[in-house]
Amino acid sequence: MITYPVPLNSRWSVVRVSTSEILKHNAKWPRKDRMQIQGMDADLDMLLEVQVTPPAFDPLTEYLVLDDGVVDLAANTHTHTWVVTALPQGEIDSNTELETAKAFYQDLKNHVGTSAERLDRLDTVVAYLLKNLFGAA
Repeated sequence: MITYPVPLNSRWSVVRVSTSEILKHNAKWPRKDRMQIQGMDADLDMLLEVQVTPPAFDPLTEYLVLDDGVVDLAANTHTHTWVVTALPQGEIDSNTELETAKAFYQDLKNHVGTSAERLDRLDTVVAYLLKNLFGAA
């Protein structure tokens, strides 16, 4: 059951009750006073969007996908959860190469010394290599 006024910065899903189909995500409450909607189609309802905290994941080998969520008409909620998905092997390989190059660059900077001129030259050379070999900035 929805309590009024609804929370100020809440987000809502519009659902067709007869089919549990979500018609709209991430909607603001349609009334500025955040009170009950008058004259709404009986087959439509507003569900408070609930997002769980994203799980930890390794961005070098995985990415997060927000699933369609669970519709709970009785509680008037639409709960979204995150799914950790593996990156394609080609992207994992590229990320590994880029991280290796960055580590090599940092190691070089640490061993070159403190000469500003040598560091500037090294920055220029490594930035060029990263850009032209790996497409990184």
